[in-house]
Amino acid sequence: MDFPESESAIRKPKREDNAQEDDLVRSANEPTTEPQPLLASSARQTDVVTETFTPKPLPTAPKERWWTSLVVIVASLLVFIAATFVMTLVAAIYVHGSLSGSFLTNPDSLRRVTQSPVGLLLIIVTPQIALVTPCLIAAYLSPQPMRQRLALVKGHWPVWAWITAALATPLIGIISGIIIGLFLNESAALQEMAEIFRQQSQAGFTAQLVLMIAVTPALCEELLFRGYVQSRLTRVFPPVLGILFSSIVFAAFHMDPVHVIAVVPLGLFLGWLTWQSGSLFPAILAHFANNLVSVLGIIIAPTGDTNTFSLPALEFTLGILLFGCIGMAATSFAAITYRRSNPTSLDATTKTI
Repeated sequence: MDFPESESAIRKPKREDNAQEDDLVRSANEPTTEPQPLLASSARQTDVVTETFTPKPLPTAPKERWWTSLVVIVASLLVFIAATFVMTLVAAIYVHGSLSGSFLTNPDSLRRVTQSPVGLLLIIVTPQIALVTPCLIAAYLSPQPMRQRLALVKGHWPVWAWITAALATPLIGIISGIIIGLFLNESAALQEMAEIFRQQSQAGFTAQLVLMIAVTPALCEELLFRGYVQSRLTRVFPPVLGILFSSIVFAAFHMDPVHVIAVVPLGLFLGWLTWQSGSLFPAILAHFANNLVSVLGIIIAPTGDTNTFSLPALEFTLGILLFGCIGMAATSFAAITYRRSNPTSLDATTKTI
């Protein structure tokens, strides 16, 4: 008998049995993996991709502050009143040499101050500079560039449209004066102002008077009312409301009730120019042209006529009508041809003042 062969034959099945038992133990310890449906695996992959590549929400632009315009208006009014009072006292001291207790109640004393070129300069120019100071400070502190905050940009109108708008403005002033004159009598303050202009002109102070009455208000008042106030309000509220509010406040700053009513149409036109052109420069030129024509019209009017609502000399009036109609037509053409674009909102990281 061959025992070695029989022993290997007997032992070989035992090793196979042990291998099968080891496979069974390993399969029992390993987790069972069942086949997943195709839709379930696709959905899981979509969730992973979505979680990985979902973009972060973009930061929203902060809401622009409109109340800063009101703060600047109140500050400008207070500073303007204070500067007018102080400069009136300073001008009185300069003209009279001293300040008496009856100065504020004596009209002749105040009239002598306004008849002096230096006194008139102190009373008119210095308060105008004080008027614009709060808005210049606020615009300087704004995160926006100062020129953009005050709308001192070129806009989208060509320069020739700025000039035609300036030509059209005196026509609006004359029409407004004629209509107001039909219903209201000229106030004593306007008559006094016209008489002062004539006296200063007769004294050879015409050029200085033009600079004081035409240039200074055109710069200072436009920077405040159209540059700072309106440019912010028209970005927060509908443009009609922003233009209307700034125009009414602009007229109210003229104090005299009759003058306030007469100035409202001019303010609306200047506000429309600023909004439509996207720049403050057309309004500055238009305001300058209106004041220049008004001063010259009063100066060349007959000596006995102190009514600022009356028409000036015939040739002067015809010139205003001719250039005004041309300017109005050209300005309307510019408004149609160079339509304004919607204002772009501030960057999300930019704070407003």
